Amino acid sequence: MVERLENNKNNNILAVDFSNFKRIFLIGIGGAGMSAIAIVLKGMGFNVGGSDIKESRYTDILKKSKIKVIIGHDKENINGYDAVIYSAAISLENIEIKEAFKKNIPIYTRSDVLAWILNKNKGIAIAGTHGKTTTTSMISMILSGLKLNPTIIIGGELNELGTNASFGTGEYVVAEACESDGSFIKYNPFISVVTNIEEDHMEYYLNYENLKNSFINFINNTKENGFLIYNADEIFFDKQNLTKNINIFKYGILENNDIYAQDIVLDDFSSHYIAVVKGKNLKFPVKLNVPGIHNVKNSLAALSVAYKIGLNLSEAIKILENFKGVKRRFEKKGEKNGVIIIDDYAHHPSEIKATLDAAKLFKNKRIITIFQPHRYTRIKALYKKFDTCFNNTDILVLTDIYPSGEEPIPGITSKLLVDLLIDNNFNKKLAYIPKLSDVKEYIDNIANKDDIILVMGAGDITRVSDDLLKS
Repeated sequence: MVERLENNKNNNILAVDFSNFKRIFLIGIGGAGMSAIAIVLKGMGFNVGGSDIKESRYTDILKKSKIKVIIGHDKENINGYDAVIYSAAISLENIEIKEAFKKNIPIYTRSDVLAWILNKNKGIAIAGTHGKTTTTSMISMILSGLKLNPTIIIGGELNELGTNASFGTGEYVVAEACESDGSFIKYNPFISVVTNIEEDHMEYYLNYENLKNSFINFINNTKENGFLIYNADEIFFDKQNLTKNINIFKYGILENNDIYAQDIVLDDFSSHYIAVVKGKNLKFPVKLNVPGIHNVKNSLAALSVAYKIGLNLSEAIKILENFKGVKRRFEKKGEKNGVIIIDDYAHHPSEIKATLDAAKLFKNKRIITIFQPHRYTRIKALYKKFDTCFNNTDILVLTDIYPSGEEPIPGITSKLLVDLLIDNNFNKKLAYIPKLSDVKEYIDNIANKDDIILVMGAGDITRVSDDLLKS
């Protein structure tokens, strides 16, 4: 069975036509990516159900969408379904996968379904190490606001939608293309967007060269005469790597891009700039209600897509001004006794730096950062890159590593980061508090009026922000 499923994960498999199925069961349906697929499949007319090990805000969204969600895995759960989809977080030893194999029910990965949805339409796929979710959300909001009725599949919850996905009857499908397991090269989009390429997911890629080549393969899967839109401030791309006729459009804050930002002003929860389309004598004032230079770049990516598909940029910019962000992306959870509590998903050193750069824009504020490292393999591969990313915080609290289903690796603990920072003369207050349950008491004792408390990480650290708001 394992051999058969591993072959099914091969990125070069023939595209599956899911229209041959009627009832589809999703294992791990409560995850951000799987719940988005479930919502879209239901919108397409499929009878959709699924299972997960616990309740979450995504299972709540699914239930409101009248999608059957079973808490707990059991072989009886898949009875009556004619196809099974499983997420990357699910072990091949899962009892429902074993039962599907036993009953000869076809088994596919989430990326197989997303490829089918994306490839048969005018797909807009957003890839990159950072910024995928926000950029996908911005593009989705523009296309929705301009009545193009796109299908939307995001890796996070867009505040304006109140969900992470929607099914639309328009010709465009806007989807986040995750590179974590290489499966994004199954996608054949009309527009490929690449925000940046940095070392991550080294447990899969082993080295940066493999990672870069995977992105090149993703780009070369863009439809003939389609578009590659990429951040040329951070990516060097050789046109000789292209294997077909693809139109290239570059964005960034530097003037050598096809669209760039001029006169940038960054405030606490907002920013504004002039968007310039090079060689066209086109200039547009842009105001964003999300902070940081990274979001200026994300917005330029979104405006690039709007421009290349022929939308009115002035109208697109008006819609972007109403963009309030994505949950867990510099999300203001609340303010209590003059203390602002912000929840953020950042877990890679570059993301952490960008988030703290944004927090530093608040004048006369002390920043308290609570960081939960994510995955043993990531810390093992990248721990030396954490040496300066926390420089903009005033107090740093480190918790134990969130495993995300991984087995511990000997010698790889949060203490590794503590020692690294001390060895690099980290001159801010540093506390190592392994258990999340102990963090609240520590913060309650040190927090002052006008502090910013930044709760950061990709695991279950978000519950600390909820605890602090109750205190």
